Amino acid sequence: MKNRSCRFLLALAILLISSCLDGREEFWFERDGSGRLEVDYQLPVFAVAAMGGEAKLENVVRKFFSKQKGIGLDDFVHEKSEAQSIIRIKAHFDSVIELANLFETSTGEASSSLPDPMRKLLGNIVIKRDGMSVDFKRSIDPNGIIGGGLLAPDREQMEGHHLHYTMHLPCKATSSNAHEVLDDGRTLVWRYPLAQALERPVETNFIAPIPIPAWLCIVLGCTLSLFVWMITKFIRKRWRGGR
Repeated sequence: MKNRSCRFLLALAILLISSCLDGREEFWFERDGSGRLEVDYQLPVFAVAAMGGEAKLENVVRKFFSKQKGIGLDDFVHEKSEAQSIIRIKAHFDSVIELANLFETSTGEASSSLPDPMRKLLGNIVIKRDGMSVDFKRSIDPNGIIGGGLLAPDREQMEGHHLHYTMHLPCKATSSNAHEVLDDGRTLVWRYPLAQALERPVETNFIAPIPIPAWLCIVLGCTLSLFVWMITKFIRKRWRGGR
């Protein structure tokens, strides 16, 4: 009986230590609006079990992505490390609009196929065009993923655990709530301590100018050159006629 109690307490201690969440998301946006993303999350094993287990979770994720237009799942990897489950996802999207649709789908009627923790990790995203700028707003609420009650970690156990979000933009952001700005304003980084993220939803917001596609720059350049040439020719003709 004593041995059973010791094993139970040991197992409980391991669950408490490992019942935390770490996440890293990184997005790369191209000038034409397309891009790619990489997601890396470390979840407690019981969180994955609550989502139906490893095989079911992978099947659900692949099925969800297969229904999205303009978005492709490039890789899904699941690994185990002691009492932690590590999930890595790589995907690409044809446009920012398709990316926004992905997040809308995750919270709409079509989201019924996704486990609730996955929907919380995706969060809500709103992308609006404001003149020649794009306004990007995302809210993520990870609370409820790791459970509560006896298995809920305290602030000391959550120390050192973070949620990281990185956005690589094709041009300099005009404003954002990023914690760190790199690459002359084109790379935005958010780092939220897990304790803070579980208290209230975290946000990754920015406003950036809409980049002009390279082909349009060439067309505009040729048009401008042709216009200058025509004006110059007209002026010379008038000047010669006046003489």
